Amino acid sequence: MIRAVYILIEGGICIYSRVYDTALADSMLMSSFVSAITTFSREAMGDELRGIESGGHFLFVTDHDKISTVIVADTPGEVSSSVMDYIGVSFLSMFSVHLQHQMSDTSVYRSFDEVIDRIVPQKAIAESRVDPREPLDALSIVEVPRSVRDAALVLLRRQSLQAQQAARELSIDINEAVEKLERLVKLGKAGRKETIEGVVYFI
Repeated sequence: MIRAVYILIEGGICIYSRVYDTALADSMLMSSFVSAITTFSREAMGDELRGIESGGHFLFVTDHDKISTVIVADTPGEVSSSVMDYIGVSFLSMFSVHLQHQMSDTSVYRSFDEVIDRIVPQKAIAESRVDPREPLDALSIVEVPRSVRDAALVLLRRQSLQAQQAARELSIDINEAVEKLERLVKLGKAGRKETIEGVVYFI
């Protein structure tokens, strides 16, 4: 199963992620890890890293002009070089202007979700529904870290929502909203599921 797709720019900065398995590390940690091992591979071995096995998953890395495409999968046979190239080229064709001007607003890249979902076969995507272990309620919300408490309050009030709705209510960009909601999922306070409309977070 394919667990996640990341797009990194120079310096190992993750500007886009499509994560199907919320048990994976967040995009910042993943990009730091990939950047570190690719730098080591290049400097210590004189070669670009193409893939590595870590924690029972396989990480595949392909470099394109200005970006690197990273896919996390369960087995090597699930990811072909042609798929990696197609993802990278598609991203560049859609966002070359944004990359050229080094725009800091990464929310514009969220529209690439639809492209990824067309490229990656649905049968190859990891089951992404995660049910909350200890759903949020009026009492347990005090246990939530302050950094995500605002998102927790919005979710508690609405019971279910998408990241776009949370971003609007909190007046933050969509990537920050996704990070807050995903943190709640990892804490076991919220659930996450894929629907026709997109990813929905719920309690």
